Amino acid sequence: MSNINLYKSMNFSEDVNKAICNLAKEHKEILCIYKIGLSLENTPILAINLGLGKKKILINATHHARELINTILLLDQIQYIVNLYETNASVKDISIRELLNEITFVFVPLVNPDGADLVLNGISYVSNQYINMFSLKREFFESWKSNIRGVDLNRNYPTRYPSSDTVEYPGSKGYTGPWYFSEPETCALKDLTESCLFEGSISYHSSGEEIYWEFNQLEEEKYRDYQIAKIISEETGYVLIEEPRPNRGNGYKDWFIENYKKPALTMEVSPYVGERKVPIKYYQRIFQQNKNVPIIFAREVLTIK
Repeated sequence: MSNINLYKSMNFSEDVNKAICNLAKEHKEILCIYKIGLSLENTPILAINLGLGKKKILINATHHARELINTILLLDQIQYIVNLYETNASVKDISIRELLNEITFVFVPLVNPDGADLVLNGISYVSNQYINMFSLKREFFESWKSNIRGVDLNRNYPTRYPSSDTVEYPGSKGYTGPWYFSEPETCALKDLTESCLFEGSISYHSSGEEIYWEFNQLEEEKYRDYQIAKIISEETGYVLIEEPRPNRGNGYKDWFIENYKKPALTMEVSPYVGERKVPIKYYQRIFQQNKNVPIIFAREVLTIK
């Protein structure tokens, strides 16, 4: 059963966290949840472990506020994989029980809960401590990417080759922040990553049906990561993006590759829709293209050297 009705919720972050807790209660043998941090508005940022293995893979979504359709996608991916596990099913000749005995998926469905609530609720959501920044029309919030104080979370990670198109002031997108890891949301991901030492990661974003997989790897690592990205491209139909070197960026994927030398993908899931949240009409297509992505990615990360 899909969680797509949450896409219309006026209490999105609260309802998402309730859905996460309900999933864990119903499937205690294979799922556990825990808080990795608090947003600026003190909303818990939750992680869900799915699996029993020692090796871990991160799947995260909604660094960008308007890309909250990916939170729904991750919740549905979890339910889908749990169903496969409980029925002892296989996908692409991969036994799900065998896979989940070897690895654990760590899902973080809602990195930016305040931003997602802002996109859905507008100015009525903003608390007094941030209200002075928002003398804006309701329509503007549907294009919002940043967190509640105007920091673009996917520009808040330090790298050797930072983005060249950042902006200097808080706003809807592009502001790196006063310093790297200035925001509690990115600190939560940093602490989680440092404690788990993931074998690989997928960051879900929303618009363009593209896969970004490079960040200045050595040639051997680049070949490995290309092989993985190509297989995910074949599964989804998304285009692989190759960028001129040096690759530039301050996203989670960029920081992860640079620091951990492991495979990482940024997945843009919908047809290009411009500066707005993805229309709900695309969701079933997105889910079908991505339901097996964590499973296939995990197999390839474990087998391709």
